Amino acid sequence: MSAHGPSSGAAYTAHLAGFSVLVVVAAAVSSCGVSTPEPREDGLAVAYYEPTGTGGDGALLTGVVEDLGGCLVVQGDDIDGEEPYVPVFATNDSTAREITQGTAVDLRGGAPGVLAGDWAYPDACPAAGPYWVVAQPE
Repeated sequence: MSAHGPSSGAAYTAHLAGFSVLVVVAAAVSSCGVSTPEPREDGLAVAYYEPTGTGGDGALLTGVVEDLGGCLVVQGDDIDGEEPYVPVFATNDSTAREITQGTAVDLRGGAPGVLAGDWAYPDACPAAGPYWVVAQPE
């Protein structure tokens, strides 16, 4: 997975002037070969991907965790388009179970044009995204 953003590794927020994420998803599916972790205690749906290789972490999504119709999203004042991002976590990342509503987060990763590979995207989350693929833990 590649991150869109500076390759210098300098942190920046998801305010991407002039950059729009266009994602085409035919339908939200429950799983494409991904063994998803246990559900969150608060019932929020979380999107996951099966980590392979190394992913980009040159961008930073800064915002607050919120509940959008039962889906865990990140909303921030400086997020382009004012739509919350749906973070997509690696299945081996415990962050997805530990963060709570109202918590401020800084998530390294990137905003892909499409979700590729093995991923599980819950029906409760907006099918058109925008998505933020969270860098897998080291």
